[in-house]
Amino acid sequence: MKDYYTIGETAKLLGVSPQTLRYYDRENILRPDFINEKTGYRFYSYKQFHKIDRIKYLQGLGLPLEEIREIIKNGTVESLLPRLTSKREELLEQITRIVEQIKDIDWYINYFTYTGLGNDISDFYRIHLSERYILEVSCDPNEPLSDMEIRLAEKKAQPPYSELHYRRQYGYRIHMEDLFQQKFRPSSYFILTKSRPDYLCPDIQVIPEADFVCFRTPILKESWDVDHLKAYCTGLKYRGTVLALEFEDNMVDWSNAMYEVQIML
Repeated sequence: MKDYYTIGETAKLLGVSPQTLRYYDRENILRPDFINEKTGYRFYSYKQFHKIDRIKYLQGLGLPLEEIREIIKNGTVESLLPRLTSKREELLEQITRIVEQIKDIDWYINYFTYTGLGNDISDFYRIHLSERYILEVSCDPNEPLSDMEIRLAEKKAQPPYSELHYRRQYGYRIHMEDLFQQKFRPSSYFILTKSRPDYLCPDIQVIPEADFVCFRTPILKESWDVDHLKAYCTGLKYRGTVLALEFEDNMVDWSNAMYEVQIML
């Protein structure tokens, strides 16, 4: 066994680059055991191989080099364990965020590929929906839709609502009487939240778990078949709650979007 190994030999043996070893030296993480004053060549001893290997696996655990420098300098397990514990907690938080992101992605995949919608008002269908939570603003039948959209945006931007996680699906509450008259006169405009807030949000409303009769229509165009709707709803025991949920079919034009009209049974 040699007393010293060149930087190239050391790098090759330990699976690191010479640039990495120079960086360790420059950042005072690990200095070579010997530097030739005439040539400036760096040489490492065998006993330093263990330190380099330790730096590698600590980096592999995600510890920053600043912390590794202090761990190596201190040289005790007691200086290492708190940092490992902290890193573990950080990674667990990342896992939680990633899991929630995956749930959000799944929701949006379902939103943009939803196949439960019928082709026209002749296609009524029933669905069961779990409890939902919405942030809504009331509507004046005489105000333009843009005004209620702005009021909802303003409310979303204010505490405590600015801290909530929203699903980007908008909708309206409407009345059966207006549906029968082929009129779109919403009583409120809302956006879905991801879950029930765990703190007080007075304007968060609950849509209870229920069965719904549904049909699809571009509701802003007021073009559904009133006679067919009345015929289907004759004798139907509905609660009076009617929702129109937007389903975007492109990323540019929302004015012609299809809506799922949900009549609560």
